Amino acid sequence: MKYTGAYAFVLVLHLLTVVAVIGPLLVAPPMAARAVRAGRLDALRDHTRTTRLYALASLAVVVLGSALVGLGDVGDQWSYEQVWVSASYVLWLVAVVLLLVVVVPAQTTAAERLEAGDDASGLAQRISAAGGLAALSFAAVIALMVLKPGA
Repeated sequence: MKYTGAYAFVLVLHLLTVVAVIGPLLVAPPMAARAVRAGRLDALRDHTRTTRLYALASLAVVVLGSALVGLGDVGDQWSYEQVWVSASYVLWLVAVVLLLVVVVPAQTTAAERLEAGDDASGLAQRISAAGGLAALSFAAVIALMVLKPGA
């Protein structure tokens, strides 16, 4: 299928934001866990900032994706009633909640412990696990976007 006009433009923006925003979210949590284990406070703070900022910025991906569903120049082939579209929203929300409610607070606590000279290695496992689940959620969203089951 050939896309044209506003749909094509928004699709390009959507894909660019996926690469620019979701990519760092796949890398920052495991790098933060590594920084915790190594006691690298400076790196941990950088990865914490990246995780927080890009988790919030992922809303731009959702807004652009929603615009694609709303644009009608492709024969109304996508709708919010399609399971793959709804499931994508839910999985994105799961990933962002994991990042903002579990990963970022664990990173912040680890940084505080490292700054105080305490051991924070126990938090590395929480960061890795929740970050890994968030990455799996994002991977599932990408798979749904490609496969579009039921469309």
